[in-house]
Amino acid sequence: MKNFVCALAVILLVTPVICAQTSVNDTITPQVVATAGNYYKDIATGYSVSWTLGEPVIATLTNGNTTLTQGFQQPSYNVVAITNQPIEGFTINVYPNPATDFIVIDWVSNEQDMLYISLFNMAGKLISEQSYASTQNKVSMNLSQLASAQYILEIRNKKNSISKIYQILKK
Repeated sequence: MKNFVCALAVILLVTPVICAQTSVNDTITPQVVATAGNYYKDIATGYSVSWTLGEPVIATLTNGNTTLTQGFQQPSYNVVAITNQPIEGFTINVYPNPATDFIVIDWVSNEQDMLYISLFNMAGKLISEQSYASTQNKVSMNLSQLASAQYILEIRNKKNSISKIYQILKK
């Protein structure tokens, strides 16, 4: 009888804890655990401001109509893809990707122009920029000194009429 009472007590105490952890109707939503915070929306302009206390310093980058805000407090999640539109008379290959120590960039261009190859970190900070004659056709970029992360590689000409962007994964 004593064992039965102990087993019943354990079941009654443990079951609510287990059930409180999961539910069939649970959904995952963005949340921030902070000591303080607030939200304000101006109905006339549609602009809103929200803040939290205790969140690490974040940065906001703006380019025209596009705004990228880093940090944990986000109103929604958007996946942004980097797409490359084919440009007549200009083909380029970047390999290997993912890379370990280097990437090779080779191209064929109908224009006699300078090409500028820029490497940025994901925060938008310029890491390196090199210029090459478009007739050179192939270069190797050393990544061995960089941390394992994702980088943005931009290739453009002097007039900015040709621009290609690649996401590079450095292992």
